[in-house]
Amino acid sequence: MNINELRRQHQELSTIAKEILRAVQDEDRPQSVGPIRWHLARQLMSHLALEDRIFYPAMQRLSDKPARTAAQQLRSQVGTLAQDFSTYMHRWNDDKVARQWAEFCADTRKIMAALRTRVDQEERLLFPLAEAAERNAAAMSKTG
Repeated sequence: MNINELRRQHQELSTIAKEILRAVQDEDRPQSVGPIRWHLARQLMSHLALEDRIFYPAMQRLSDKPARTAAQQLRSQVGTLAQDFSTYMHRWNDDKVARQWAEFCADTRKIMAALRTRVDQEERLLFPLAEAAERNAAAMSKTG
């Protein structure tokens, strides 16, 4: 598990999310957000695939029961982000964004809040547990 790479990706996602949130601040003035949304979509879906296929399963294989439990609980709480984001992207084509800008802004803020929640919880809860487990495994391999 390369936690530093996951953190780097989180930073990149947060930067793009802030850009989108700036664009949807004014519900009375539509912005061109297509390129930003698609950039986020590419980065986010790649990142979530990495986490959902590698990071979370690796957390489930740890010998540390509290780490496994925390990963399972967080995954059940925020694990639908990939599906939710996919639904959001399909719901909002460029034409619909222009016609229903205020609704798009509200929906965008909602999905960005879900992204922020997942990133914050992984950074605050799971990554420290994963790093501690890696340190413990390395220490055991040196002594064993």
